[in-house]
Amino acid sequence: MGIGESVKKGFSISKQSMGLVMALFVFGFVWNLISLFYGPQPGAAETPAVSPILIVAGIVFILLTIFVQAGSLGYVRDKIKKGSAGMAEFMSAGGKYYLRLLLIGLVVALVIGVFVLLAAIVVSVLGAKMNVLAIILAIVLASFGIYFVILLFLAPYVAVADEQGVIASIKQSVAKVRKNILALLGISLILIAIGFGIGLLLGAGFAGLSLVIKGMPAQILFALLSSFVNAYLGLVVTGSFMSFYLALPSNTPPAE
Repeated sequence: MGIGESVKKGFSISKQSMGLVMALFVFGFVWNLISLFYGPQPGAAETPAVSPILIVAGIVFILLTIFVQAGSLGYVRDKIKKGSAGMAEFMSAGGKYYLRLLLIGLVVALVIGVFVLLAAIVVSVLGAKMNVLAIILAIVLASFGIYFVILLFLAPYVAVADEQGVIASIKQSVAKVRKNILALLGISLILIAIGFGIGLLLGAGFAGLSLVIKGMPAQILFALLSSFVNAYLGLVVTGSFMSFYLALPSNTPPAE
């Protein structure tokens, strides 16, 4: 499946899955409301201490996000392979693949942490006397770190689509990303461009809206609109990459 076909399939899946889109919308909107009411307020004279409620809510949100990702991947997989899926499949996949995706996320975080630590050590050791060399080495380490994270990108898709464990998913992701990195980057660039364009439109709309509606009501309305857009596009992203992955030669081709 080509780059354009994958993105088109992602939009098709999202359009046919409005029930899941609405569930994702509610999930994101609740978090946005919590951030609005308990987070720093725009225009405040000084930066206030972070609310304990926001910290707890943030931790809960991260943990729930893993369930939502696992459920969405399982839902989209069934939608492509079987032609239909519902919230039952979403809930089932969320529980079944939760631990695998959590561990994969921890591996990614560990990889990022190692390269950040190495870059910090380089800067601290060489920064005082060899600034240029320290900067170059830090950039090289950052580049390698980004590359390794990219290699792990397909691991959640492997874990759900192929029922693989954490280690097997990581190994298979590295192998398949290396072979298809240009196509994956192509899909990513298209989706980023679409998201950026829609973000500009939302920003312009909010700027105009703020001239009519002031303060918190305007922020709530913007959170409402942005939560729906993020939910819809989030499912487009999952559908695009899952379609591409399932169409790879060693996988079962997706149903049209």
